[in-house]
Amino acid sequence: MTQASRKTGQTGEELAKRILSMKGFRIEAVNWRMGVLGEIDLIAYHPQSSILAFVEVKTRRTAQYGAPQEAVNPRKQAQLAALAEAYLATHPQAEHVRMRFDVVGIFYPGQGKPAQIEHIEDAFQLF
Repeated sequence: MTQASRKTGQTGEELAKRILSMKGFRIEAVNWRMGVLGEIDLIAYHPQSSILAFVEVKTRRTAQYGAPQEAVNPRKQAQLAALAEAYLATHPQAEHVRMRFDVVGIFYPGQGKPAQIEHIEDAFQLF
């Protein structure tokens, strides 16, 4: 991964954290990693609705490869499900909340242009 794409990804995650916080979510983990399974970009909890969201953030600078959220394909979804199960196994208190998978797609052209952000709640179901 190039330094420019890493910076784009970090910017996207910061924007996603702000959006989720504005919606009442508390960020529980950023880039939560479990060995060879990989990582979940954000894990966020909404105390009023008792929702634990496993959030994949996809940020793109151009539309050359399609919409950012299109990158969350069935293979990525299965990986996120395995990571979510691992998270729940290590955080037993989280088993008593509603869980969902969200995707935050961000088109971030840079150069002073505003980002276009789409938060897709309950983007897919695997459990």
